[in-house]
Amino acid sequence: MKRENISYWTESAKVSQFPALNQDIRTEVLVIGGGIAGILAAYRLAEAGHKVVLVEGRKLVQETTANTTAKITAQHHLMYQEILKAQGEEKAKAFYQSQADGIEAIEDLVEKHGIDCDFEKMSSTQVTDGSNEKVIRAEYDAYQTLGIKSRLHEEDLGLPFKTTLGLEMPDQAQFHPVKFLAGVIDAAVKLGVTFYEETLITELGKIRAVTDKGQTIHFEKAVMATHFPVNHLKNNYMSQLQIERSYIVAADGMDIPHGMFQTVDTPKRSLRHYHTEKGIGVLVGGENHITGTKDHTEEAYEKLSEFAFENFKGNITGQWSAQDMMTVDHMPLIGQYDKQDPNLYVITGFNKFGMATAATAAQLISDLISRQHNLYEELFRPERINTLGNQAKALGKQMIDAVKGETLALKDYSTDTSKLERGDGGIFNIEGKLQAVYKDDEGNEHHVSPFCTHLGCVIKFNGAEKTWDCPCHGSRFDREGCVLEGPAAKDLK
Repeated sequence: MKRENISYWTESAKVSQFPALNQDIRTEVLVIGGGIAGILAAYRLAEAGHKVVLVEGRKLVQETTANTTAKITAQHHLMYQEILKAQGEEKAKAFYQSQADGIEAIEDLVEKHGIDCDFEKMSSTQVTDGSNEKVIRAEYDAYQTLGIKSRLHEEDLGLPFKTTLGLEMPDQAQFHPVKFLAGVIDAAVKLGVTFYEETLITELGKIRAVTDKGQTIHFEKAVMATHFPVNHLKNNYMSQLQIERSYIVAADGMDIPHGMFQTVDTPKRSLRHYHTEKGIGVLVGGENHITGTKDHTEEAYEKLSEFAFENFKGNITGQWSAQDMMTVDHMPLIGQYDKQDPNLYVITGFNKFGMATAATAAQLISDLISRQHNLYEELFRPERINTLGNQAKALGKQMIDAVKGETLALKDYSTDTSKLERGDGGIFNIEGKLQAVYKDDEGNEHHVSPFCTHLGCVIKFNGAEKTWDCPCHGSRFDREGCVLEGPAAKDLK
């Protein structure tokens, strides 16, 4: 299994390692997924007195959590005007408060356990070059209606590119996510949480789970803290989620004004500083697209690098990408999986802002399992997505259209792999059968099945990461067909 681009977070910090499960076990609560949501949920559940086992199919803190910009913020682009219009003032206020609670929860954990993770309180600001002042002012109006503390900047903000208007939300934060979770994992172990890595759940029932190696885990409650839940095909609402990929470049020798920034103009850019042994650098994020649908994805890094150099004159020191679950109403799905499976709980759909949301989700799940009241139970109830009607249908159509774009007739695929550049991949008609072909730097061809082992959708080569990506549910495979990210559990043949 080979990963092309490793994040600065992963390279600069390590978390404790744990063995793979090698026997049948029993536990009160099983948590599936070793990212920030799963780890914080395990911690909160153990803190509440539950016996908890957490399993991760690969390595802890390896996927989205370790490849994010790691902004801990309630300012999610310009979404409050949309939530206010679609769902009303009460729910919009509750959503903002859920994010504020998440920020506070992370800060409390940092202080309680003395976690050295570059945690910094600062503002988050949405900016425009003048072409989107109207929507920023509309968002400011929404803030005023909801009582969200904010400031509208009509002066220059000191960024190295033109800005005419900025909407600032104070008291937000940023941190080093791997350092933070290293501390939380150690604290969770002290509370009695048992961790297993390289333990992939392939079957999940009402009271038991089965791993890819055949071990059985018996449980009373299970929490699925993964992008798509293990048995998501049982629920129609899970087909109404969309998975998007985004990219980040890191540059050293430069800095930005204190704070986190997001441009609302096209193309959108996300900015924050980060700390290295050599000093302070800048992370530039953007170039989002539905996973498995974009040609020439390597251009994403090129465009972000150009933006970084043109505006900050720094040296590019790293690049990486991540993918996130998107929901139709901009709110996560957190709570009981469905009425037919009352022992199963789900955490997903963070819409690219998972840090504060994960902290709130962890407390919500712990309260639900502990039968304690939580203000956000109804707001984030997963089954609400069944009531969203046309919004959900539109998202489902978008996914179908993305897949249709790749399901051409056999005759429409080239039979000539000689024109394939070294380091590139594509789908070809080889002797009457479709094959996914990758040509390595020496010119050797590597052939695998082009059909995702999850549901059979046609995969697409991601040149930026040298991976095969599925547009249906976001499964990813390395250049030789080994699974990198689920929900697929089996390698390409």
